[in-house]
Amino acid sequence: MPTLLVRYGEIGLKSASVRRRFEQQLLADIRRRHALAGVPCVISQARGRVFIDSDDWRKSCEILSRTFGVVSFSPVTKVSSEVEELKKAVLEFARPLMFKEAAFAVRSRRSGNHPYTSQEIAGTLGEAILKDNASLGITVNLDEPDVEVFVEVRDRSAYLFSTALPGPGGMPLGSQGRALSVVDSENGLASTWLMMKRGCSVLIMTPDRSLVEPLEKWYPNLKTVDPLTDPFQLARNGECIGIALAWRLDEIGKNGPLKGDLPVFYPLVGMSEEEVRSLIDRIRA
Repeated sequence: MPTLLVRYGEIGLKSASVRRRFEQQLLADIRRRHALAGVPCVISQARGRVFIDSDDWRKSCEILSRTFGVVSFSPVTKVSSEVEELKKAVLEFARPLMFKEAAFAVRSRRSGNHPYTSQEIAGTLGEAILKDNASLGITVNLDEPDVEVFVEVRDRSAYLFSTALPGPGGMPLGSQGRALSVVDSENGLASTWLMMKRGCSVLIMTPDRSLVEPLEKWYPNLKTVDPLTDPFQLARNGECIGIALAWRLDEIGKNGPLKGDLPVFYPLVGMSEEEVRSLIDRIRA
């Protein structure tokens, strides 16, 4: 079964101490989600990357596609970074991908000390693929290829893959504290999801538990509470840093801002109705 190479984005821009803390939160969330799904896995880490070996890599892909903080991930084949061994492995990897008159590109990146640059190894591997598939009449096209072969070299290992699957991005859950999110309509799904993407764990205030069921795929063991007259008191009881409402700009203008002793967030304030609807559809998918 393939190893999964996981990429994250904003975390890598933080200071060293903050980055380590956020990385550990992301790894803990990935482990927790696998445990809840009953999928044993082994997680390792290198700078800017997480590697997952799972008993069910397809289920792991499903988990990662809904894990906040994950920008993208790829099923990869791990091989040696030594030139001749790497060339042999790339040819074996590329053969099933090629077809008659296909245009292809080799995309490479490198971390560590090697006797070649990223551009040099890409050229070497591309030339080898051309010769190996000469009977198919394939060509190199770096701008609009039909097939892309990605090679990520990290120290003594190299990782081969042909696709990158998207995650939701954002920050790991819990890295930015907890918020009380009010869900009394479908728009509340969108505002809550955006708060989670920014790294907030959430306590849901809703009159109907069934309203938030689509969010459970994104946030296992989601906790809900019944509405109270004073949401600020409920937020304080839940040790929340603020309250999230699904109001858009016209609703804020109509109702006036909610006032209290905690910050109030309006994640949908700059979004159109079409954008909100598209986000809700993504959450439900």
